[in-house]
Amino acid sequence: MKNFIILFLVLTVLLIQVVPALAQDELSGPKRIDDLKGWKRSGQASMPFLKFGAGARMMAMGDAGIANASDASALFYNPAGIVFVENRSVLLGNMDWLLDTKIQSGAFAINLGDLGAFGLSVMYFNYGDPIKATEITSFNEQGYNDIGNIEPSEFVVGLGYARRISSQFAIGGQVKIAHQDLLSGDVKTRIAFNTPEGWVQEEHDANKTIFAFDVGTIYNTGFRDLTLAMSFRNFGQEVEYEQDSYDIPLTFSFGITASAFQLVNKEQEGMDLRVNIDYSHLRDWDERMNFGLEYSFMEMFYLRGGYKYNYSSEGMCFGAGVYLNLPMGKVRVDYAYKDTNDTLFDAVHVYSLCVDF
Repeated sequence: MKNFIILFLVLTVLLIQVVPALAQDELSGPKRIDDLKGWKRSGQASMPFLKFGAGARMMAMGDAGIANASDASALFYNPAGIVFVENRSVLLGNMDWLLDTKIQSGAFAINLGDLGAFGLSVMYFNYGDPIKATEITSFNEQGYNDIGNIEPSEFVVGLGYARRISSQFAIGGQVKIAHQDLLSGDVKTRIAFNTPEGWVQEEHDANKTIFAFDVGTIYNTGFRDLTLAMSFRNFGQEVEYEQDSYDIPLTFSFGITASAFQLVNKEQEGMDLRVNIDYSHLRDWDERMNFGLEYSFMEMFYLRGGYKYNYSSEGMCFGAGVYLNLPMGKVRVDYAYKDTNDTLFDAVHVYSLCVDF
């Protein structure tokens, strides 16, 4: 056991030192201004949807899920967490995101005992109604022509595996295929540019597919339910566009979770208060922290709250859930409300259903 503890601490120290260097030194793009005072490196990573979590439970706690996610939702935070699935777990979620977009997610995890736990995750960024495109013209009274629709699409599919190394230590990983097409539809062949020989139309390619992977660990210290975890998400290749290449949003996170009542040695019958704290270093933003609380009553009713520090459009989060034992299995229905901290955007609502069977 001492060897596992030493390995966990060594990996943590190495990643804390190495990941910031990777995230800062490997940035690419046409206008790298990360050394300007106060610049947060925003916009310097492609496929930003890869940073999203899933499930209203975690989101109500400010997405502080690195050490706490223990069902199929763990595939979106720390793949090592699926070892805590007792048999099988299914998650379905929907987030009403900004500007009428939606992020829909699903995951399945199964624990096969000594063989380890396996999981499958899917996330789809729904841009809503097609975006109508026009071109300027002098050949009609309107001054423009409708030339079709732009229908952008983004999704990621992952296959994960996790295994207990000991009764206290677990490790997991996930391989992902991410797809992005920012110019799908019937418009791409109509994009034109001016040359000395006149206007020329060319087809532009914004259809990209890349591989990425996540890895994570969870360690239960054995001291009053205190659990430590770390995850390394979105390590993969650059996305090459027509003129420039950008890295995907590499993120290193370290998380802590514990029962507040057990920490102070004051356990309460039928009640619990779980505290979650995550620290993250991102490729395309300054360091962030996520704080979350979950109060449970009789392991049936849950109230949650959280705060996301150093996010541009997110801050306070709230939510609730109910956990029922039904013939089909243990069913949890969750809701989360996320304040956007911005008068330009409406609040974000998240709904999810998790079934353990």
